[in-house]
Amino acid sequence: MSRKPRKKSESQIYHVILRGNNRQSIFFNDADRFFIINRIQKYSEQTNIELYAYCLMDNHIHLLVGKANPNLSKFVQKLATSYAMYFNRKYDRCGHLFQGRFKSEPVETEDYFKTVFRYILQNPEKAHICKFFQYKWSSCQFVMNETTDTFINLEYVFAIFQSKNSLKKFLHAENTDSCMEYENVPVMSDTLCSKIIKEKLKLDYPSQIKTQTQEKMYKSLRYLKQIGINITQLSRITEIPRHIVAQA
Repeated sequence: MSRKPRKKSESQIYHVILRGNNRQSIFFNDADRFFIINRIQKYSEQTNIELYAYCLMDNHIHLLVGKANPNLSKFVQKLATSYAMYFNRKYDRCGHLFQGRFKSEPVETEDYFKTVFRYILQNPEKAHICKFFQYKWSSCQFVMNETTDTFINLEYVFAIFQSKNSLKKFLHAENTDSCMEYENVPVMSDTLCSKIIKEKLKLDYPSQIKTQTQEKMYKSLRYLKQIGINITQLSRITEIPRHIVAQA
């Protein structure tokens, strides 16, 4: 069956999501995140795409882009290909890093632009990582600092909200925003998984599981898989080889 064509935005503004294959993490450290932010800037400039917001989560990326009709697919393809090559080379892996086609939805009105903008920047708080304005890996830092010294086109954003104070007030307001979702099934961040492992198993840090007897370690790993932590994430957090986690 042929794929449905993407819905075209008359405003040329889109909410875009790039997802890790099988919901796997696509960032293991700060260097990975700095790399992709650099590439977002590089390829948005190359393809004349405007960036209004971004947020890097553990296993997916949110982007709010404009002037995108001619080159949206080219921009995302360049970004995904470049990062996948970097990631596979760095971590000695092969295969797909991202899951299928990227997701996108048109953003046709100013009201929906505001909703999507807030939804993207509030992702870390809704994922129980930290307050959205404390998160290092989104464009919120530029909003809070009221800076235009960035590749993010905040002049356009400030114009939409009419004033910087109005924008900040809108971001802090309680809401039930609903936009294009990453997945119907919630995915825990590494930070939240580590917290759960420590609380459930009464450990000081997750890698302590390695010091348990084999029988107890296997029992711990089976329990953690049962409560929804996937094998790849569990291996990474506990520092236990993936094949051992899988066979537990």
